[in-house]
Amino acid sequence: MVPWRQSASLILLANRQVNNSHGKSLFDYSTLLLKRSPKMRFAPDISAFPGGKLDPCDLSMEWPKYLSSSINIDRFSKKNADIYKDIDHPYPGLVFRLCAIRETFEETGLLLVKSHTSSNSHYSTILNLPNNIIEQWRDKIRHDASQFIVMCKEIQIEPDVNSLFEWCQYLAAAVAKVRFDTIFYIAALSNTHSYSIAHDDHETVSADWLGPDIAMNGYHKNSINFLPPQVYELSRLANFRKLSNLIEYLSKCKNNSEHQIKRMLGVCYKIPEAMIIVMPGDEYYPLDASFTTPILSSNKTLKDFDSKIQNRLVMMNKGDNRKWEIHCKDGNENRENQLDVKPLTDGWEKL
Repeated sequence: MVPWRQSASLILLANRQVNNSHGKSLFDYSTLLLKRSPKMRFAPDISAFPGGKLDPCDLSMEWPKYLSSSINIDRFSKKNADIYKDIDHPYPGLVFRLCAIRETFEETGLLLVKSHTSSNSHYSTILNLPNNIIEQWRDKIRHDASQFIVMCKEIQIEPDVNSLFEWCQYLAAAVAKVRFDTIFYIAALSNTHSYSIAHDDHETVSADWLGPDIAMNGYHKNSINFLPPQVYELSRLANFRKLSNLIEYLSKCKNNSEHQIKRMLGVCYKIPEAMIIVMPGDEYYPLDASFTTPILSSNKTLKDFDSKIQNRLVMMNKGDNRKWEIHCKDGNENRENQLDVKPLTDGWEKL
């Protein structure tokens, strides 16, 4: 039993032709962002990737039985993410993928399903059903998550768990009001037509496809609100202007037996000028950092916190447009883990 809540999130990407109303993007793909309801206890009015908390039904052994005849179920037994080590289940990689797909369907009406080409493709397929059928099942699943497998069996479909790539894992820093440990997956859609997104009017009130640069420009102009993980991960996606290059990278990670998804826990420093969240690898990251590490207060200046190696987010305490900014310096250009993708620092979205 862990002292935090567990969840899964899906960074859903699609060819940029899905969106053409937000200006010219530097990227050939867009990502789906949902605006959370202002009535939500956790992260009200925040735009985020689809996802939600783990439900006991995601651990049901009915799922391996249902899916084992069509997929290599054993590949999901690997504990190649820290979050997988925290649950007692023979296929933890399956459990959290099911959670991400189910939550995405609840929040958007988009259901990633296995097609006859899925096993030979890095792209996902969206189930095409009449809107009234989709809404009936969304309502059922929203009230009882165990209805997800009932739906799959009844309409004879399989969630496309194979198309989800592991991307990163966050344990919310002490500054968060609710502490979630979340694994983020990436899935890419091959189709270029516009997908109909039906926000649920419960947890989410709007949805949009935005290029990473368009999204970050909106954040800096105060038209979109993000939490630190979204700022950090959009800045990591910025390393890949083309969707094909990102998929190539994700495939290398998938095929590398030594690649691990490590839990990232940010540690907060409160100084007179700013709030700083230092991430693993930063010179100021405490060696004994843990879930119980509180917000650390210091009288040091921002200049005092300067270092050769930085991996942090900074928000100034004063100003009209206070936003999280990425500060990232890597003192080792030939670092051992060549699959480690660092965020680009602020300004990349305007290049």
